[in-house]
Amino acid sequence: MKKILLLLLVLSIMSCVGEDNEGQDFGDIFDSDEGLILTEEEHPDGWGRSECFVCHPIFDIHQVDRSGIGILPLEEIQEFVVEEGLPSCPICHGDNGVDK
Repeated sequence: MKKILLLLLVLSIMSCVGEDNEGQDFGDIFDSDEGLILTEEEHPDGWGRSECFVCHPIFDIHQVDRSGIGILPLEEIQEFVVEEGLPSCPICHGDNGVDK
């Protein structure tokens, strides 16, 4: 049973990783026409998934200002995400194609 659970965990993690994944540096999403809102085109491996923290561990995100404008209050954003959890993600990044 432990082997099956371990295999499922590994497969779950692997499903989060695209071929061009370089850790938490997914580029400057602020360059898109949608601003910080995710689109299916720029987020194909995670589109339609609601459990953001499976692929984006809560303590690994928002470490570097990748907005392209260099003014994000990262400490405040990190604190807000830790306090609010998953419901905080759509506030800045949209619904990620998740049906409500």
